[in-house]
Order: sequence, then C-alpha cells, then structure tokens
Amino acid sequence: PRSFLLANWLPPHPGQRRDTSRGGGRPWKMAVVSADHGSEELNPRHISVQATKKTPRPFTSADIHEHNKKNKEHFLAVIDGFVCDCTDFVTNEKSHHPGGIKKLLSSNNARIGATGTDFGFSFTRGRNAHFPTTARSFHEGVKAYLEGKGDSKSDNVKHLVPQKVQFETYGNIVIIGQLVVDKEQSSVLTSTRKTLNS
Repeated sequence: PRSFLLANWLPPHPGQRRDTSRGGGRPWKMAVVSADHGSEELNPRHISVQATKKTPRPFTSADIHEHNKKNKEHFLAVIDGFVCDCTDFVTNEKSHHPGGIKKLLSSNNARIGATGTDFGFSFTRGRNAHFPTTARSFHEGVKAYLEGKGDSKSDNVKHLVPQKVQFETYGNIVIIGQLVVDKEQSSVLTSTRKTLNS
C-alpha cells in the first residue's frame, strides 16, 4: 500500500497568490498573529494518509454560492480548502461560534481568510487563525475524512463519507468535500488519486 502527502495531490487553494517579488514563485502567506494560534504543522496540507479509492466530493465556488443563497439555515464554509457543513452552528441553539454568527457567516469572504480571496479561510493561517485545540480538532477530522473513517454509512462508491468534527463545547461541523477551481480540476484529482492507488 502506498501513502501520500495531502499537499502532493491537492491543488493550490484557488485563491492562493504567488509571491514572485522575491523569486521562486512561492505561495503568499499572511502571518499568524500570535503564538497561541494553531501552528503551520496543524494545517491539513501536511497530512499524510494511505491512499483510498474514494475522493473528496468536489465543489466549485459557484456550487457553494448557489447553495448558501438558496439555503438560509444550511451554511457551507470552506476551511483550508475543505467544504464544511456548518449548519449546527447556525441552527442549533446549544451550539455557538465564539466570534458570533455574523463572523461565521462571513468566513467565505476574502477579507476574513488567509489568502485575501474568497474561500481562503484557514484555522492555522492569517489573522483569523484559531487556537491550537480548534486547529488540532480540524486537522484530526480531515485526516479521518481522508482515511475514509466518516461517521455515516454511504453507498457512494466514488466520494469519501462525510466526517463530523466536534469543537469542544461549541458545536460541530461536517467535512463534506473539497473546493476545486472547476469541474475539470475535479477529474484531475480523481485521476491523480487513481494513480496513487495503482
């Protein structure tokens, strides 16, 4: 069985800018505000898991915009490139986002994320990076998701099963897929994943 590093098969975040001013074309990153925030090693791009035959369900930015526009009580957010169902924070009276519902609902906005573009929010990067316990919970949830350890049974043979991530006493999100630039990129991910399995 082969293993792989997530960063090797995930494309760069669609909004990730390249810093060419210093040469090398390295990805542009905003600094983490303080040491009490999730560190870079907790970023999901550093996860290494054994390859499976299933792939993350692909979502385009248009898919997410359309879904959130039609469903006022069912909210999808992109966190570190993964599409997450954050409905529990929106509809469950026992759940609460420490920064407030308005901040949660603006998480897909370019001004909130780490990349300066829509859907660039990160638990480990940028001015809105979260505390290590939150980043660690999400990191572990993404790893379980990519290993196919989702919380529910599914007959879907193509895509990974959604994975619930509990954040202490605050509430939960469910990882349901991955942001892709377009549907063509989705087929590239699938073929890359098949190559890793062979």
